[in-house]
Formats: sequence, C-alpha cells, structure tokens
Amino acid sequence: MNYMKQLPPEGYYQLPPPGYPPPLIQEEKEVNLRDYWKVIQKRRWTIIAFFLIVLISTAIMTFTMRPIFRGTTTIQINKENPQIVDFKEIFAVNTMDLDYYQTQYKILESRSLAKRVIQSLKLSEHEEFLPTPDSSLWKEVSNLYHSLFGLFPSLAKNHSADQDLSETEMETRLINNFLKKLKIEPIRNSRLVKIHFDSHSPKLSRQVSNELAMNYIQQNLEARFVVTEQAKAWLTQQLDDLKGKVERADEALQAFGSKHDIVSLEEKENVTMQRLTELNEALIKAESDRIAKEALYRQTKDQNFDAFPSILENKLIMDLKQAYIQLEAQYVKLSETFKPEYPEMVRLKSQMDSIQKQLNRETQKILMGIKNDYESSLRRESLIRKAFDQQKVKVLEMKDKAIQYNILKREADTNRELYKGLLQRMKEAGVSAGITASNIQIVDQAEIPIKPHRPNKGLNLLLAAVVGLFLGVGIAFFFEYLDNTVKTSEDVEQLVHLPSFGLVPEISSERRKRLERGASYPVELITHGHPKSMLSEAYRNIRTSILLSFSERPPKKILLTSPNPAEGKTTTVINTAIALAQTGAQVIVIDTDMRKPRVHKILGDENEVGLSNFLSGNAELEAILKKTEIPNLCYIPSGPIPPNPSELIGSNLFKNMMKYLEGAFDHIVLDSPPVLGFADSVILSTFVDGIILVVVGGKTPRETLERAKEVLQQVNAKILGVVINRVDIHRSDYGYYYYRYHHYYGKEGKKGELPYTPKEDRISN
Repeated sequence: MNYMKQLPPEGYYQLPPPGYPPPLIQEEKEVNLRDYWKVIQKRRWTIIAFFLIVLISTAIMTFTMRPIFRGTTTIQINKENPQIVDFKEIFAVNTMDLDYYQTQYKILESRSLAKRVIQSLKLSEHEEFLPTPDSSLWKEVSNLYHSLFGLFPSLAKNHSADQDLSETEMETRLINNFLKKLKIEPIRNSRLVKIHFDSHSPKLSRQVSNELAMNYIQQNLEARFVVTEQAKAWLTQQLDDLKGKVERADEALQAFGSKHDIVSLEEKENVTMQRLTELNEALIKAESDRIAKEALYRQTKDQNFDAFPSILENKLIMDLKQAYIQLEAQYVKLSETFKPEYPEMVRLKSQMDSIQKQLNRETQKILMGIKNDYESSLRRESLIRKAFDQQKVKVLEMKDKAIQYNILKREADTNRELYKGLLQRMKEAGVSAGITASNIQIVDQAEIPIKPHRPNKGLNLLLAAVVGLFLGVGIAFFFEYLDNTVKTSEDVEQLVHLPSFGLVPEISSERRKRLERGASYPVELITHGHPKSMLSEAYRNIRTSILLSFSERPPKKILLTSPNPAEGKTTTVINTAIALAQTGAQVIVIDTDMRKPRVHKILGDENEVGLSNFLSGNAELEAILKKTEIPNLCYIPSGPIPPNPSELIGSNLFKNMMKYLEGAFDHIVLDSPPVLGFADSVILSTFVDGIILVVVGGKTPRETLERAKEVLQQVNAKILGVVINRVDIHRSDYGYYYYRYHHYYGKEGKKGELPYTPKEDRISN
C-alpha cells in the first residue's frame, strides 16, 4: 500500500516499509508579503494591461472633454436680523435653531429660485440650455398635425393641452438641467456660503452665480414683506375686534361699581378698608388702656393704699401725713409726762384725728377716681369694639362684591393691554413695510474664470493611474484566486501531499524550431544534444530525485504518466532515460502508449514491428528491441495500434517480458497513456517499482492531479513524485535559480552566453 495514500493523524508518525521513500512532513505555510509580491510578478502583464486601459481611457476622455468653467459667488448669512425697530416677533426667524442654515441651503437649491434666475437671464434662449433640435422629418409631421388640427377644432383642443404639457415638461427639464449645474458649498465653521455654477461658457457661469445671489436676497426681502403685510392685515382685524371688547368690559365694570357703591378697591382709595383699619387701631389702644386701669382698680381691693403710685405722688396727702407725724411725735413726747386727759394731750389727739379723717377722705377720692377711669375705659372699649364689628361686617360684604368687581376689572385691564400692544405692533408693522434691510450680504461676486474647473487633467490622470493600478492588482489577485492549477513544488507538496521531482522550464516554439534546425537533435533529445542547457539540468534533477527516492536501492522499473493527454510525458520519458543512461547504467524505454505512440518518432523512424506485435505473438522480443545512437539507451516501439491495448498490457506475456528486461537492464522507463480515461496506466502500475506523474505548470488543475492520485492509489500503486512540466520561469518562483545556473554554466569561451535565452523559453516541450 502506498505510504501517501492516507495521512497519519496529528502527533502520530509511522515508519515507511523498506524500500519506500520517507514520508513528507507538511508544515503550514505562513503567508507574508513575499507571497503577494510573487503574485504581482506573475500577473504583471495583467496589471499593466488594466493599468494602461484605465489610464488611456481616462486620458482620451479627459483631453476630448469639453471644458467646464465654474463661477463662484460668496454670500454671508447672518444669524440675527438687523434690529431696526423692535418688531422681531412679527417676522424674525429663530436663527438659533440648528436647522436654520440647512433650510437656507435648500432654498438656494430650490426650484422656485432657479426659475426666477432662468427667467431673469432668459436662459431658455441660451445655447447651453436649448433642447436638441428636431429632425426635419419631425418638423414636417408637426406641420401636418397643425394643419389637421386647424380643420378639426376638437383635435386642436386636445393638441393645445398636449402642447401645454410639452411646455411644462420643457420648463421642468430646463430647471433640472439648471440645478445639475448648481452647487451650494457652505464654508465650515463660518456663516459664508459659496454658490457655484458650472457652464461651458465662462461668462455665463459668472452671470448665473451673481444673479442667483441677488435673486436669493430679493426673494428673502419679498418673503419678509409678504409676512409683514399679512401680519398688518391680521393686526387690523384683531384691533377692531379687541376695541369692541375693551369698550364692553369698561361699561360692565362701571355699571357694577355704581350698583354696589364701589368707588375703588385700591387700598389708598377704599374708605371702608381705611375705616376698618382705624377702628382696629383704636380698639387695640382702648383695650390696652382698659387692661392697665383694670389692673390698678383690682389693686384697690387689697386695702393696701399706701403703695399706690397716685397716692404716693399726691402732695396734699404727703403734707397731711407729715403734719400727722409731727403731731403724733408731740403727743408721744407729752404722754411721757402727762396723762391723756391733759388738755394739751386732748388737743393734740383731736388734731391728729382731724388730719386722719382728712387723709381718709383724700384717699377715697383717689380710689373713686381710679374706679371711674376703669369704668370709663371699659365703656369706651365696648363702644369701639362694637363699631369695629359693624365695620368688619361691611368689609366682608364688600369682599364678596369685590370678586365679581375684580373679574370685570381684570377683563377690562387685559383687553386694554392687548389693545395697546396690538396698536403698537400695528404701528411697527407699518414702519417695517418700508424697510429693505436683509441679514444676507454678498461678500465676493463671481468673476470670469480664467481656467476650466473640469476636467482637471493632472488629477484625472493621477486618479486613473491609482485606480488602474489598484484595479489591475485586484484583478490579478482575483485571477490568482480563480487559478486552481498546479504551478510550483509547494502546490504539489501542500495540496496533493506528493513529493516534487523537479521543474522543467518552457521554451518558445520559435526557439524550438531554431534549435532543431541548428542541430541534429530534436528538443526531446535536449539532454543528449545540449547537456549544459537549462532543460538538461532540469532532467538531471529529475534523475537525482529518482535515484534517491528509495532508501536501499534505486527503482528499476519506472512508469511515467500524466492525468491528461499532451502534458509532455514522452519528452520527459526520453530525456529522463537519457539522463539515467549518462550515469553509465543500461536503460531501456518502452512505449506502452499503444493509442498515440511517439517514442519511435524521436528515437527512430520505424514502427512496423513493436510491443503490440510481441504481445500478440507475432514477433520475438529480440526483434522489437532496438538500439539508439545514444550510449547505454535502448527502446521498444509500440508497434501498430491494436484494438485492445489494455488486454495486451495485462497479459502474462507482458509480465514475463518485464521480468526478462529487469535482468538485462538497470532501468526500465515506460511511457503510457494518461491515467484519467484509460486503464492502461492503472494496469502498468502493478508491474513497476514506482510511478512519476507529469503535469503542466499553470495548466493542469489540482482536482485533476488529485483524481489521478486517487485512481492509482486504489490499486496500491507506488507514486514516487510529480514532475511539473513547461514551467514559465519568468513567472514562477524559480526564475532566479535558472538565471544563476546559466550564468555560471554557459557555453565554454562565452561567459554568460546561453544555448537559448530564457526570455524565449515559452512553449510546450
């Protein structure tokens, strides 16, 4: 069983059977920049082609394009309107909103403004806006229709409607064409806006830009005027209505006040409230006075009169007390000497009693005065309180009436204020009607452009170069992604897990013909005719791979086949056999391709007797065994094409022949039909030591190679490796190696000269 038929699991390694080549240990390849560069080098002509197509197409369009000029007018849109008078509430725009400027930009691009400019400049008559002229045939048909419509009024009416529709369509197209040429460009972080207009005429581009700015300002002023007039009309109507409301409210307020004797509810003018306030203050004073006198009166009932301030402060009482004290002192002094019946003692006693009676009378007068003051203050407080309560009732009654009065008064005041405000706005609106100030100014007017705005030749060519380059690189990588062919040794080893036995470079058909005319050897014998050539070295590399493919001994019986026809099997077979023979070994080539044989055409001209004759029993082995002029190399031609090649190859006679030749030659090289579609190669694989598959670099699909491998592994065939034929060294990864080789191994006497230059090596071999 072939050791490559099934890969071992990860982490598992199994030694191959004796005589088998060592297994390939695959490593995941990291993609780096060098891989991308290789793709670019390989597809460089595709990249160059797309680059030139884009660049040349852009150059043709750029240099043949009619120049377009751009006129630019710069305007300033202020955030706030000029405050000529204080009537901004009527028509001032809330410029603090974020969408204000976006609205202005859309107005600049509006169809109404475009129509104003078209009409003011009469652009419908300008050659740049004229429609495509009608053909003469259409004019004749149109004239005929006019004649018919003149005869039939009903048709003329329909035609008039169609004509109006046509005029509307023409106007719509004119405005659309105008807006396509217009561009509004706000300058970031500023209030400036640029108005661009593109035209083939420099003068027209300037005129339209300036005219659009002027019409924009004029339209803005007209809109303000219209809003002002509308506000004035509305205010006039509102004033008339409000005037009637004010008059009716004043009349209702006056009638209610007269009916309920309400002069005013203001604090300064309200008599009832003032009277209540005065009574309240008088009541507070009377109550305080009564409390004080009541306290003094209550003290009189304690019979401690001497401590009363009024008694203590009375001068008469103080004099009487002083006289009483003096008489008492005299009485006490005489009582020490005389008895109470003593006349002087009696007189003093009598005077003392008289003074005491007088003191008592004065004290009673004072106490009676305190009592009278208390009673008087009490009566006064009671009267004031009664008057306060009566006034309070009047105030409460007035409060109830004041509710309705205030309602009527507020309504009258509100109507009066509204009327006053609207009258003021009315006057302001009348003033604003004649104001022409605008918050939009022209900063820079457009000038006649000196050079075209488009096309920018330098920029177009630069962008075309960049786009063409990127497009070419993208297409190159896209083609590389779609390319599923086998091209390099890495493809063979990584995709189908087979060893690569070498690469055979491609040479051009022209160089191949010159090579064949200049020597007696065809290209299929290049290894013998030009041993120092690049091809010869390639086949010697294949020979080395074959000799080292087995560990103990090199394989003797080798089958070379390919997945598909015309992949260079025969050329590889012969040159590989020549390379083996150059080592001194005896080599024989057997042409087992009895469907389309070619070995006899290269090594000899005769094919009358060959392998088919021997296997069918019509010839001896010695008769079909032929020698060549190449040392150590023999061959067996295929012979006449039989009807059943597979049955002949699978016979015992072929098996016995292989055993005999194995003893007579060191190496047996078999050329066979393709694997896919024919059973010959599968049958031959059971008689050989190993199989070499030949594929065409950049032509053979990977799926085809994998299918051929699977077919051979189904019969346990021993696949030694893969030879990649017809490799374009200018596009592959091995061009540097071949250049270095030929520079070192060039023709003797001419350093660096090659038997054929690699630039011409481009064809099938």
